[in-house]
Amino acid sequence: MDVKAMMRAMDVALGKTPADLAITNAKLVNVATRRVEEADILVAEGIIAAIQERGSAKKGAATQELDAGGRYLLPGLLDAHTHIEMSFLSAVPYAECVLPLGTTGIMVDPHDMVNATGLEGLRHFAAEMASTPLKCYLMVPPCIPSSPDLEDAAINMTLQDMKKAFNLPSAHGIAETMDFSRVLAQEQELLHILSWSREQNLLVDGHCPELRGRALQAYALTGPVLTDHESVTVEEMQEKYRLGMRVIIRRGSLSESASAGDFVNSLADTSNVLLSTDGCITVHDILTKGHMNYALRCVVEEGVDPLVAVQMGTINVARAYGLSHRVGIIAPGRAADLVLVNNLHEFKVEAAYLNGRRLPAPGKYQLPRYAYPQQVLETVKLKEVAAEAFRIKTPAAGGMVKVRAIAIIDETVATAEEIHEMQAVGGELQIDPSRDLLKAAVFERYGRAGTHATAIVKGFGLKKGALAGSVAQDTQNIVAVGASDEDMALAVNTLKKQHGGIVLAEGGKILANIKLPIGGIMTDIPPEQLQTAMADLNQKAKALGSTLTDPIFSLYMQIALAVIPEIRLTNRGLVHVASAQFIPLWID
Repeated sequence: MDVKAMMRAMDVALGKTPADLAITNAKLVNVATRRVEEADILVAEGIIAAIQERGSAKKGAATQELDAGGRYLLPGLLDAHTHIEMSFLSAVPYAECVLPLGTTGIMVDPHDMVNATGLEGLRHFAAEMASTPLKCYLMVPPCIPSSPDLEDAAINMTLQDMKKAFNLPSAHGIAETMDFSRVLAQEQELLHILSWSREQNLLVDGHCPELRGRALQAYALTGPVLTDHESVTVEEMQEKYRLGMRVIIRRGSLSESASAGDFVNSLADTSNVLLSTDGCITVHDILTKGHMNYALRCVVEEGVDPLVAVQMGTINVARAYGLSHRVGIIAPGRAADLVLVNNLHEFKVEAAYLNGRRLPAPGKYQLPRYAYPQQVLETVKLKEVAAEAFRIKTPAAGGMVKVRAIAIIDETVATAEEIHEMQAVGGELQIDPSRDLLKAAVFERYGRAGTHATAIVKGFGLKKGALAGSVAQDTQNIVAVGASDEDMALAVNTLKKQHGGIVLAEGGKILANIKLPIGGIMTDIPPEQLQTAMADLNQKAKALGSTLTDPIFSLYMQIALAVIPEIRLTNRGLVHVASAQFIPLWID
C-alpha cells in the first residue's frame, strides 16, 4: 500500500472522508480476544480502516454498504496446509471454487506438481497461482520424491534446486519434510536443506505420522520442523504440542482417527493449533459442503468451541507463518478479507470479500485461464505396455501361495498389511475377484528408470475391468488396479496417449476418461464439469463391483503413497513404510 492509499485509509478512520465499504450491524468475531462484538466495519483501499461500535456508521458513510443483519463476520479463512493438485483442478479453477466459500488464503505445498514436472513446472504453477486473486503462500517441497530410495519422480530435489525455487517471488517457506526416515538416518542432502533453511530463518513444515519419543525430538530439532498434520492419536498430538510443534488438524473428505475436540479441549493454550484441508477434500465435497468453512463445521461438531475453531482457521495460521500483520484478523491495517456466515455452527457463507471487494457467489466466478507450455502438458514418457507386464510370477509352479496384500482402509489415507493364500497356475499368480484380491501396478512415467512393479490389493471390490491414473501420490507415476491384465494395459496405454488422466476400462473398451493434461495431474475445466466427470467414473467403477466410497481417491492416495503406513507399492516394489524398506510379496 502506497503512502497516498495509507493516508486515505487514515482519513476514513478519523472520520474525514467516506469509506469504500461499510459493513454494519455485524457480530464481529474478534480472534484476538476470542469474543463476539457488535460492530460496524469501515474499509478503504482494500484494508480495514476502522472498527466502530454498532450503529456508529451512519447512512452514506461509504460508497458501498452492507447490512449484516446481525450475522457473524469472520476474517478470511486460511488453509494452514494444502495441495491444490489433489483437487485435480489447476490454480485458476481452484480459486474460482474456494474463494466464494470464504477461503482467501492458503499455505500451498505444490509437491505433486514438482514430482511431475520439476522446477520448470513449479515456475509455471507459481505463475498461475499469482494470476488468481487467491492469496497463495508457496511452501517449497524438499522431499521430491518423497522417498528417493524407494521410488522415482521427474526430479530429485537438491539444495541447489531449493535455492533456485526460492527465486520465485511467492516462495514463503519449506513445505512438509515428508521423509522423516531420511532425516533420522541423517541423509546428507536433506540435512543440508534443513540446515540452510535454519540459516535463512525459513519456516519448515513437518510430516511425521506415529513418530514419538526420542525419534520425534531428533526430527523436530532439524530446521526446526515446526508443524505436523499427520498425527493419528490425541496422545501423539499432545506430545508434539508439548515439544513446541504447531499441530495442524486436517478436516475434509477423510475419516480422521483423533478427535479434534478431545485434543483441543485438553489444552490450556490453543494458539498453536491450526486447521487445514491438506488437499484431502474432493471437488464434489467442496462444491456441496464447503471448504475451510466445512472444516470449521467439522471440528465444532467434534466439540471444539466455535470461537477457538475460528482462531484455528485464521489468526493462528497467520501467526504461525508470519502473516498476522497482513491477514487473519479483522483489525486496522489488515486486508479486508471478510466472511459473513449465518452462525458459528453451520458456517454457511452469506457473503465473502477479498481486499474489500465482494466475491461472486459460488458457481458464478470466472477467471482467465493460464497458458501452460507443451513441456508441462506432455509429461507421460512411458513406453506402451502389454498385458504381460501385469503378470506376477510365483515361486511355485502351482498350488497355494501366501502373499502380502495392500488392504485399503476406506475413507482414510491409511492401508494395512494382510496375508492371503492365492492360487498359482503355471508359475503365475491368479487373482481372485470373488475374494476382492486384485492386481495393482505402478509404472515410472518420466522416462528415467523405466521400471514398474506389481502387487496384490484388497478393498477395491472390482469384479471386472481396470482403473488407472497418472496420479499416484506422491510421485504422480501411473497406478493401476484391476481384475484383467488386458484392461489394465488398455487403461495405462490410454493414459500414455493422452498424457495423463484417470481412466476406467472393461472388456477392451474405455468406459470413462477424465483427461488431466497439466502435468498429467490437473485440468483447468470448470469445477462443476470436473465434479460431473468424477461422479460418472466413480459410479461406473461401482457398477463394476467397487465397494469404495470414492474409488478415484483410493486409487491415487492408497496404493503408492510411500510415507503413510502400513504398506505401499512404488515403481520399484512393495514397501513397508515404517521401516522404509522393500518387502517381498511372498510369505515363506
